[in-house]
Amino acid sequence: MFCDYGLDDAAATVDILQHAEKDGYDSIHLVAIGGNVPADVALENACKLVSNLKFTALPLTIVDTVDVEQPAEFLAAIHGRDGMGDLFDKRECFTRVVKFAQWIDRFNGDYILVSLGPMTLVPLILKKFLPEKFVFMGGNVSETPNYGKYEFNHGINPAAFAECVKYKHVAITMDTCRNAKLNVQNKEIGQQDDMHRIVGRSRELSLGTREKGCFVWDDIAVKYLRHPDWFTLSNETDCDGNNLTVARYKGNREYLEIINE
Repeated sequence: MFCDYGLDDAAATVDILQHAEKDGYDSIHLVAIGGNVPADVALENACKLVSNLKFTALPLTIVDTVDVEQPAEFLAAIHGRDGMGDLFDKRECFTRVVKFAQWIDRFNGDYILVSLGPMTLVPLILKKFLPEKFVFMGGNVSETPNYGKYEFNHGINPAAFAECVKYKHVAITMDTCRNAKLNVQNKEIGQQDDMHRIVGRSRELSLGTREKGCFVWDDIAVKYLRHPDWFTLSNETDCDGNNLTVARYKGNREYLEIINE
């Protein structure tokens, strides 16, 4: 998982870790990248997140990309002062942390690739080994974009995005996520497990910024990965002429009904 650790990345990570053993994974690699926050903040947030979570003893690695030049913003209004909703305390992190150069050099074997931030570093792994599946959150086809004419993950590095979508993929675009059934802005978040806390904080911040809707963008990519039958696929072209295989949610249930599935 390539994550630029904001709130929706946190939700997606919790979703993956909660179901990883059941889904048959041998290990999980969390690559903390720049995007919603700079890479050093993303790394700190990844360590903070996993040190506060309860999950099975599946081998887990955090990948440090701080030494790699990459573009980033700091979207505090959307993701909080620490970039991840100010929800989690700093604790000692016992998870293995490796530098990106060492990790990519030694990386091999079958894998599933989930990209939830800018694509800056993703081509490096795609060129080395083709994944069994490649799912990403990014891009838009017809909805009003949130980053100039682009969705954020696309707009922050259009060249890398264009390179990555040449590979077989499924795109969870803004159009995918902007579905009324996936909007939690007008919903009461009752439970207080990790997922509900993260989604509740995302909703709270969206109300403060007067966003028109609150969507847990990155977790929709994980929902597709785990439940592809909830979606239909179509071939679409974006504003740059990139050909995307776009997933559309066809389910009848709202996000809070499927949040932990």
